[in-house]
Amino acid sequence: MRRATLALSGVALLALAGVALLALGLGPVGAGKASASAPGDAGAAKHAAATATPTSRPVLLTGEVEALDSQTIVVPPSNSSPLTLRNFVAEGSHVKAGDVVLRIETDGAANIDRLKTDLEQARARAEKQTATLEVAAVETEKALVSAQAALDKAKVDAALPKRQISALDYDRHQGELDRATRDLAIKRDADTSARAAIGRRREDGALEARKLQINLAFQMAQLAQSEVRAQRDGVVVHGYSPWQGQRFEEGSSAWPGNAAGVVLGNGEMAVTAWALEADRPYLSEGAPVSLRFDALPGTAAVTGRIKSITSAPEARASWGLGRYFRVKIALPQGHGLPLVAGMSVLVEPRAAPALAPAQARADDALTIEGEIASRGALPVAPPTIANVWQYKLAQLAPEGMMIEAGQPIAQFESSEVTTQLMAQQGALNEKQRALDKLRIDQTEADRTGELAVAEARSNADKADRKATMPKELIRRVDYDKLVIDRVEKNQLAKLAVTQHQAQIRARHAERAGLEAEIAQLQTQIAALAKGQAALKVVAPRKGLVVYRTSFNGEKFSAGSQVWMGLSVATLADPDQLYIAASVPEAQSSLVRVGQVARVTVPGSNQTLGARVVALGRAFHGKSSAQPAIVRDVELQFDGGTSGLKPGAAVQAELVADAARPAEKKP
Repeated sequence: MRRATLALSGVALLALAGVALLALGLGPVGAGKASASAPGDAGAAKHAAATATPTSRPVLLTGEVEALDSQTIVVPPSNSSPLTLRNFVAEGSHVKAGDVVLRIETDGAANIDRLKTDLEQARARAEKQTATLEVAAVETEKALVSAQAALDKAKVDAALPKRQISALDYDRHQGELDRATRDLAIKRDADTSARAAIGRRREDGALEARKLQINLAFQMAQLAQSEVRAQRDGVVVHGYSPWQGQRFEEGSSAWPGNAAGVVLGNGEMAVTAWALEADRPYLSEGAPVSLRFDALPGTAAVTGRIKSITSAPEARASWGLGRYFRVKIALPQGHGLPLVAGMSVLVEPRAAPALAPAQARADDALTIEGEIASRGALPVAPPTIANVWQYKLAQLAPEGMMIEAGQPIAQFESSEVTTQLMAQQGALNEKQRALDKLRIDQTEADRTGELAVAEARSNADKADRKATMPKELIRRVDYDKLVIDRVEKNQLAKLAVTQHQAQIRARHAERAGLEAEIAQLQTQIAALAKGQAALKVVAPRKGLVVYRTSFNGEKFSAGSQVWMGLSVATLADPDQLYIAASVPEAQSSLVRVGQVARVTVPGSNQTLGARVVALGRAFHGKSSAQPAIVRDVELQFDGGTSGLKPGAAVQAELVADAARPAEKKP
């Protein structure tokens, strides 16, 4: 019990203070079943406090409203970080299921082109090597045919009777027969090995191509994952950067895994609260709780019910070093409250009747702070160039300068781009010279192959003519050898044609592989040249230059080192200015669409008229340094905006009676 007392949260201590005030008769404070007591009941209050059970301890929880059918827009994974958000739909836009809500800038297309070229080269290389092995296999087969012919001739000579020839010739014929038999066995083994090598190379080529196809499919899937589609109908709400505290917009820099926003549905709302470890014993699933909404001070508490409590606590760094259980609370049916996701909720277990909070005053002016922004802001960032991660900002137009279309805004530098471009150009020239030489060599090889085929066919014709001589005019042994020569030469002529075709395929594959390498180098050079030209950022339209801040919170300037994917400035459209402000949650009920405001620019005597045109679709923390819950307010100027610049801080005084009639004072 002592440990639980030491671990009380600030909210719980506030509740205990409320009980003490109740005991002194100072009115109801906090939650629980305590009620106002008279001064004479102090002794009874002390006795009740001394005999209280653990279940009667007052507990206050902090929670927020969330839409159960909302979809978190998570920045897709990427091989580079940070990255630039592209095609991020405007906040408040209504989207349907399947619509693209976010797309990141990625080099997936370049990787896909490279892998396609690699796949083409691998196939050409496998075809060339297979054809080369087929040429070698034809050579072994030709050697096998010649060995078979030699064996057949040796058998003819060895069949001569010993008594009809000299002993020396007989022994020589027998030795030739033995040698030809062994040579034929060796040639058969070589032919078998050559055929097996062709099969293995084909399998290796298929595996290599399959590997590249898998990598290509992965890159294509990753490219498809570079965009986020809505899973349901709803309204897009942008989130805030956890490390800069700025709202994510199109062109903003983000890290993979960041929550860039949500698609808010229109379905059931619920409440998520967090209970300190010391408060967990006083909560149970199914227990009723009282819910009060900070943004709705004029409404009475509603009764919800705890649906679930996580089994293990989790840390919440923004709240300190404590660990908290996540508590899911269901709202009552038909509560009729205008709830908005992100609203702060005060949760009091053991819902008890309490006095309704005081109605917020609607007859007082409310002053909020904001800044001038532009609806048409274009990011100024270095181009995305493969294998180039860091750039130097050589020149940047002065902040607040009006840039006309076609004028330069920024100039980036990167020695790596020039180095890569020179290296790739040198490699391209070398490959082109190699291709020219290869074409000349292959043309000569084609003529040589055709001559070899013609020679083989000529030898076959000669052997055919010799074998047609009358059998009676020549010796039987010589005639049998002529028949064997005819069979051999015809087979060699057929193999010469097969070999020539294999050589043509090998040369074609070699040329195709070299041409694919040249095409890849040309693509890389074109991409580098395009990136080098994009190092000079030119304004596509008229606009004002507004600087952005780096990781350390300082504005970019000439000489700054810029990582790929970071925006150094924005080009704001001066004709589409509005005021982006925020109102604290406790005062958000005093703001209505159509409310008139008087806008003052600090440091000048200028006062402009404006009107509230939109409210944020969700409540959120103001920034990482200021965790206060606020709601966005968008104001539109009533008149001209000449002389105003985006990024300037302003104060807007909202006139409450412009949105609704002021309440009569008693």
